[in-house]
Amino acid sequence: MSRRIVAVVVTYNRLTLLEGLVQRLREVPECDEILVIDNASTDGTGEWLEVQADVVGRTLPTNTGGAGGFHEGLRLAMERGADLAWLMDDDGRPEVTTLSDLLAVEGYDFWGPLVVDEDAPGELVFPIRLPGSAKVVRDVASATAAATEGVLEDIVIPFNGVLVTKELVARIGLPRAEFFIWGDDHEFRLRAEKAGARIGTVVEARFAHPSVGELGTPMWGGRSTYNHTPSDLKHYCMARNNLLNLATYRSPLHALAFVLKTLWFYAVTRPDMGRIRLSIGAWWAALRGDFTGHRRFLVSTRSTNEAASTNDAAATPRNPFGRETTAIVVVTHNRAAMLQPMLEGLAKLDPAPQAVIVIDNASTDDTSDVLAASALSGLQVVRSEENLGGAGGFRLGMQTAYEAGFDRIWLMDDDVIPAPDCLGVLLSHDEPLLASVREDLSGALVEKAATRFDLATPWVLRPKRGMVETTYGTRAAMPATVEVENVAFEGFMVRRDVIGAIGLPDDSFFIFYDDVDFALRARRAGFRILAVRDALMVRQLDFSQQHDLDSWKGYYMYRNLFAVHLRYGENVAVRAKPYVFAGGMAGVSLLRGNVGRATTVIRALRDARAMRTPRA
Repeated sequence: MSRRIVAVVVTYNRLTLLEGLVQRLREVPECDEILVIDNASTDGTGEWLEVQADVVGRTLPTNTGGAGGFHEGLRLAMERGADLAWLMDDDGRPEVTTLSDLLAVEGYDFWGPLVVDEDAPGELVFPIRLPGSAKVVRDVASATAAATEGVLEDIVIPFNGVLVTKELVARIGLPRAEFFIWGDDHEFRLRAEKAGARIGTVVEARFAHPSVGELGTPMWGGRSTYNHTPSDLKHYCMARNNLLNLATYRSPLHALAFVLKTLWFYAVTRPDMGRIRLSIGAWWAALRGDFTGHRRFLVSTRSTNEAASTNDAAATPRNPFGRETTAIVVVTHNRAAMLQPMLEGLAKLDPAPQAVIVIDNASTDDTSDVLAASALSGLQVVRSEENLGGAGGFRLGMQTAYEAGFDRIWLMDDDVIPAPDCLGVLLSHDEPLLASVREDLSGALVEKAATRFDLATPWVLRPKRGMVETTYGTRAAMPATVEVENVAFEGFMVRRDVIGAIGLPDDSFFIFYDDVDFALRARRAGFRILAVRDALMVRQLDFSQQHDLDSWKGYYMYRNLFAVHLRYGENVAVRAKPYVFAGGMAGVSLLRGNVGRATTVIRALRDARAMRTPRA
């Protein structure tokens, strides 16, 4: 007797991945129907689904998270007569034979494939702890050796290519939509387990998935890990949902152990009183059955600074990957001699951007003549009557491009020149935040984007503890992409989705650290930043020309560094560093007779205190 099988895919703003997945599902002969739940994407997913005759698409009015997406998808699959629902996210991909391999095993209610690294198919993306054992298998060979008749009993990795029977759904219901993200799939498995469902992983079946790196941050000398995330939204949902799952399906002691582990991690391993308060709030919500607390993060990330403009730019959907529009934003002030070769470099870009927006920060040299003489296609000049600083210039430029509806906004100072293929290289990456890699005029690597920006360790004087430049030495020694923790606005590309989520650069910085502030906000909202090795940007100036602490710039360097610590320090000790540093620097300066520097540092600390809250 044949069974009707419906593939259920949940997607959000990843149209390129969705297109590839749907094409693969079309090649699977046992799949009777493809059902896609679009979680209110803004990248053209809804429009694409409307023209797919062989795909059933349902675009939700709001983003309900993975939990809400699978709730709705499984409900619709059952409503449409599915005997089996084949559940998956948009970033995975089955083999053509995955479904037939699963169907070859009978007698299960909830079963799935091995989830393997798409770049290393012999490795598991999610290590499997064997039930009733302390043993963890991390590769296909070990999983195969541990299987009984080709199946790892009592374990499955939901929702990555798993099958669910209609009988099980009738017995236990749908995934809990109120979980939003994190733990909804685990809760569904625990509910199935409690109901006596037969669960298993078929080791011959494969489901490819991008690597998620090392799961968990080490603690207790590496003897355990904790699922730390920079995103407050993700942590809140994890803390709330995990406590509820443990208390419901394990025991109060398991729940208490999780609470104590969390408190230890944020009190000792990575001190952060803010995270402890956030965790306590999430646990209290779990105990009360309140599943509304995560919504404040969805609202707050959109209201930081000026996320939405008066002309409803935030509602403008992004074009799909491969068809995105690009605006370059250049900020300049009294450097006509460097602006001219920079514009000449932009004219050589292939492909060319749709617009080049130059913010002239009240220049008094020949800048206006250089701009007037330029024949650069798409050039738009916005002249400010006052010098807004780099921070204000980039804010104005980004807002101008965002309100004009551009999909990607590429930021750069007037002292850099991109290689002719630089834009094309960046546009080939389907990522929200990308950074070019800088070399100087001699070809030496001078990319100072931080590979580690430490705002958790109190005794570290400088938070930038690793740079691309010092980590790799040469551009040739770099991997194709490197994840970085902060950037400079010199070749930094931002998708409009990010601006809609976190807002614009904070112009109160004037110069220095406005780019760091933007990067920290983006990473805390869950966006990663990749430096792209082959996206070359040549710097015309040496860095040493900028860093004179006794000049007028010194005040901004001190003040803004202090402000970053006060805003984003992960614990009380780190947030106290500006006071210790300022006191020490002022004392040493006075002993050396440098009254000017002592005065500057004290004034910088005073003014940084007024910047503790990001500009609204």
